[in-house]
Amino acid sequence: MKKDMNGQDIFARDFKQLDVWNKAVSLTEKIYSLTKSFPQHEQYGLRSQIERSSVSISSNLAEGQGYAGLFPNQMLHFYAIANGSAYEVRAQIELIYRVGYVSLEIYHQLEKEICEIIKMLIALIKKVKREIA
Repeated sequence: MKKDMNGQDIFARDFKQLDVWNKAVSLTEKIYSLTKSFPQHEQYGLRSQIERSSVSISSNLAEGQGYAGLFPNQMLHFYAIANGSAYEVRAQIELIYRVGYVSLEIYHQLEKEICEIIKMLIALIKKVKREIA
């Protein structure tokens, strides 16, 4: 049984066992809560984009986990997409701060959380690459 840096089975079928998936879902919940207060004209702009990007992180982790043990390269492909989505969210967090939709305090908290998710994703990707090599 292959374990990640937290001792979790990286090829387990249940994506809900992944700490990074749980952190991504938690961040998405916070983002949805914050975006409720965005101006109406952002409904199909930055609000929609940051919501969709944040959902994409956990969704692609779940889809990738569906390939665990069957098609590890597909698993890595979806993990890489999740990582790209995390970087999108990081850029969008910067934007929502710069345009004044969130305070500096909230910006720092979101930035800390997304950077932690990115680090966890990179570590997970590297671990899976080592295990399937």
